[in-house]
Amino acid sequence: MTVIIGSLFLPYTVQFEVNGQQADLNALNLREATPVPQILESATYRSGSTPIPIGAPSSSILPSLSKANSQTHTPVSSSPRHHHADLNSLNASKQESEETPEEFFYNYFRRRKGSNEPNSQLTDTLNEKLGPQYIQPRSRFSNVVVQSSVVDPKNKNKNDEIGSPSLRINRSATNLANLSSSSTNLVPSHPGLLRARSALGRTGFTLHSNSSANSLVIAEEQEDYQRHFPEQKSKVDDNEASQAEKLRGQADDFEHNYNDLVHGRGENKLAPFGGFSNPDIEGMFDNQANIFETTPWKVVFAGKGNVSVTKAVKLSVEDGVMHNPKWVGTLAMPSDSVPKNVTNDIADTLRTRYHSEAVFPNDITFQGHYKSFCKQILWPTFHYQIPDDPKSKAFEDHSWGHYKLLNQLIADKIVEVYKRENGAADPNDPENMIWIHDYHLLLVPLMVREKLPNAKIGLFLHVSFPSSEVFRCFAQRTDILKGMLGANSISFQTEEYVRHFLQTCNRLLLADTNEYGVSFEGSLTTVNSCPVGIDANSLSEVVESEEVSDWRQLIRDRWKGQNLIVSRDKLDKLRGMKQKLLAYEKFLSNNREYIDTTVFIQICIGGSHDPDYEAEIMQIVTRINSLPDNISVSRPVVFLQKDIEFNQYLALQCEADVFVVASMREGLNLTCHEFITATSEKNSPLILSEFTGSASLLSCGGKGAILINPWDIKKFSEAFLESLTMDSREKKLRWKNCSDIVLTRDSKHWVESCMQSINDAWEKDQRRNSIHLSHLTKEIFDSFYRDSKSGRRLFFLNFETPVATTSLATDSDRRSHAAVTGKGPFSEPGRIASLLSNLVEDPRNYVYLISFLRRKDLDSMYRRFPNLGLIAENGGYIKLIGSKKWISTVDESELESWMPQVTQFIQSKVERLPGSFCEVEDCTIRFHAGKSFVEDRERSLDAMGDTIQHINTIFQDDYDVHATLIRNVVIVQQNQLSLKALKFIISYYNQKKVGVDPETLIQKYRVKQVSPSNMPSTPVTDRSYEQLLPLLNSPVESGKTSKGVTSVFFGGGSTPIDEPSYEYTNTLRSVGELDNALTVMMLGSESEVKTSANYSVRGKNELLGIFRSV
Repeated sequence: MTVIIGSLFLPYTVQFEVNGQQADLNALNLREATPVPQILESATYRSGSTPIPIGAPSSSILPSLSKANSQTHTPVSSSPRHHHADLNSLNASKQESEETPEEFFYNYFRRRKGSNEPNSQLTDTLNEKLGPQYIQPRSRFSNVVVQSSVVDPKNKNKNDEIGSPSLRINRSATNLANLSSSSTNLVPSHPGLLRARSALGRTGFTLHSNSSANSLVIAEEQEDYQRHFPEQKSKVDDNEASQAEKLRGQADDFEHNYNDLVHGRGENKLAPFGGFSNPDIEGMFDNQANIFETTPWKVVFAGKGNVSVTKAVKLSVEDGVMHNPKWVGTLAMPSDSVPKNVTNDIADTLRTRYHSEAVFPNDITFQGHYKSFCKQILWPTFHYQIPDDPKSKAFEDHSWGHYKLLNQLIADKIVEVYKRENGAADPNDPENMIWIHDYHLLLVPLMVREKLPNAKIGLFLHVSFPSSEVFRCFAQRTDILKGMLGANSISFQTEEYVRHFLQTCNRLLLADTNEYGVSFEGSLTTVNSCPVGIDANSLSEVVESEEVSDWRQLIRDRWKGQNLIVSRDKLDKLRGMKQKLLAYEKFLSNNREYIDTTVFIQICIGGSHDPDYEAEIMQIVTRINSLPDNISVSRPVVFLQKDIEFNQYLALQCEADVFVVASMREGLNLTCHEFITATSEKNSPLILSEFTGSASLLSCGGKGAILINPWDIKKFSEAFLESLTMDSREKKLRWKNCSDIVLTRDSKHWVESCMQSINDAWEKDQRRNSIHLSHLTKEIFDSFYRDSKSGRRLFFLNFETPVATTSLATDSDRRSHAAVTGKGPFSEPGRIASLLSNLVEDPRNYVYLISFLRRKDLDSMYRRFPNLGLIAENGGYIKLIGSKKWISTVDESELESWMPQVTQFIQSKVERLPGSFCEVEDCTIRFHAGKSFVEDRERSLDAMGDTIQHINTIFQDDYDVHATLIRNVVIVQQNQLSLKALKFIISYYNQKKVGVDPETLIQKYRVKQVSPSNMPSTPVTDRSYEQLLPLLNSPVESGKTSKGVTSVFFGGGSTPIDEPSYEYTNTLRSVGELDNALTVMMLGSESEVKTSANYSVRGKNELLGIFRSV
């Protein structure tokens, strides 16, 4: 059986290999104090191919990007690093003492074991520079992704057409502090430079070097150069000398043009979007053969997307939690430039060897989906950063089409894989499911559901889910919510996000919510929280490794006797880096004794997309580093502008005295979990933003992580002092509490919990029967009636509940009298009693009518039929058969706590919504949209949605009050009163059977006798308890119920009021407490609904006709 995992990115990607050469250092004539570029001029390859002078023409369009001619730079040094032959003559200790903190982490070659020999170091460097290069296709559209402030089509520049983009330069190694002193050489070194680019420089791919210092460099083989440009080789050889002077002029022009481009000058000198200034070059590139047709490729781990999911699934397979997962998603690379036969081969390899099914969207679709809608619309809004550009609406509509298309492509692939892998399998198998991940694929659940109506579908959202006030800003809010509700189970990181989702569905879809999840259009979607974890045991093994231990010692030696504060984030506003540094600055200003003894090491992941924010951060860093009296000795902030090796990062966590996470909003920050595992020796405290998903887990009731509000700079700064001065006993206690959470909520537990949730949700949904209910016939009812002769039969009939789903009225009946006035089709009491006479006259039957009407209305309608039991206000009040008194299932003293407030709130809505009105009954409040629903539908929907959300948020937890929508009417009352009345009446008639005395029954259900229906409802006195005992004793004393109730018939509508009663009645039958049970739904205009009822009839008249024939 296969668990199909849908994710935007597969765990794997593909790289195309460009063969390089291994450098033979023995062939180099090493001379003391000779820089690497001069040494390389005499180097040759020894691989059997034509020797290539390392000083040969550069193969890069920009000479500074040529692998051979570029000089190795450290991220913090503006001058080239020269390797000397006599490296042993250098004083290692002196070099370490002169290292900057950045060099300490980034220049790690000499610290590698076995690389202390000068030849070994140089060989490693050369092999890394000159070895095989791996490239990937590059999207034609990557340079022209429209930002949220779209270009006005009317004013679009004619030159801004999509052309052939050139190189994508990775500037992750750039240090802002050294840009001005950079000595990068932009002068071409050979006249054949631009034509020696070959297929490696053509449109459609990005180069990846296995060098950590340069991410876009290439050493191209001479044979490739000759193959693609055979006519150029002779010209270069013959005219090399004569072209020298001309070359210098071209070089001056090139450098001048490039500098103009960098500084925003000379717009017409270079083509827009990274095109070519020489038209002939672009034509030459477009005419080349596609390099991806013949280039070897290999499948590698992508390291992109939800890596935590990949690791968790891998661990679950190893531990037997999951046996046969199959991934469905896209490769982390563009594919337009890759021929169809190659993508087919890649897909086959991924399918057969890597348990993955690849989807290949075109580049513009992927760019519009991921770069535009996901990253510029969904991600910011989910994190409370709402795009507010006035032109963003056109941009949003445009990218929304791409978002839907890519979701459909992945949904279609999931359906294809499901039918092939699980089509003939047992649907009850616990691993027969589809598990979809994250905000990239929110429409996929419904798309799959439409084609696989009976499949198990789960959705996990890894990011935060905003409040309804934020989510309603989406123009596509309804489509997104409906897409998500196509799943059987939706899981979030925290209970806060669950609450936000339920409130959003309440308000925007007017869907009903309960303790299980969301009931919408006849389907139930279970909603819960299930936080992601880490594999703490595996991480502990890495922490104890030799390399991490070596780095720990180096870190201790480097910052001996100093307090280390460590943090690792992306350089963007959501991570709260500005607030974190401001708090640290305030801490140092208020506690100056820590200036020379505390170091804050901030590690940045990836690059920054906001130069203004980055500049602001650098200003704060500079200001903090100017606090010491001797700035040449002390440096309070070490700001690493690119990531470091994972082993280095773990070593830092192990040696950190404090770890800080200050995100403004985040789903779940797993770096916190990693830190708790890494600091098992020092038990260092964790400062954690209360706005991260991890806060609810690791706070441990105030005895775990130190929670802070990033906006409160004063309290944030005090948290630094608290952490650094915390005694060892408290550190141990806090760490132990957090560690218990990390160890028990690990990645394997997460997978198990999610899979169990999906299975439980599907089973619960299956109990609601298939979409097409079995029709109740006279023969089926007669069989139920005959089989119940051994005991008593109990009938519950809700003829007054609107026979409709909880969704809004359709267009055809929106102007009906019931929709406008809120008055339903009341049943004629005389006719009802006449048709039920055969049931009522049978002494073995107890017949109860359920109604939303008040007690006084029911007394007036059925006062001549004492053998009928009555249930008023959907279960709030009960009048037992043969009794003249009413019993209350609600505490009337509690009604005063919430009903006046709710009434006042609804009245405020009525005042602003002409045509609407409010009805206040004894224990129920009704908000009718009335004529406003016809005249101003959108405004009515907004008012009703706001009412439902407000009441369920404010009153549900404290008073168990629930608001739900039934046929354009918001009904507010205490939750599940109808079910409570059903349970009480069954227990009442089974007192002798189960051995329960009336006093216990009264205490269990908290029922009380109330004042007559023609008098105002008043709080119940203590004497009512004594008066209720003989009333409940009467059936037992008469002996009439000696065998108790053995069969129950429940008939009602398709509303949340009746649905719990269907489930409860069927459960009593399944556990053996009833001999027989029959649940029947009275359908109206709808023919396809999902319900827990067993059978259906076409309206109450058909059911009454069956009763009459008894």
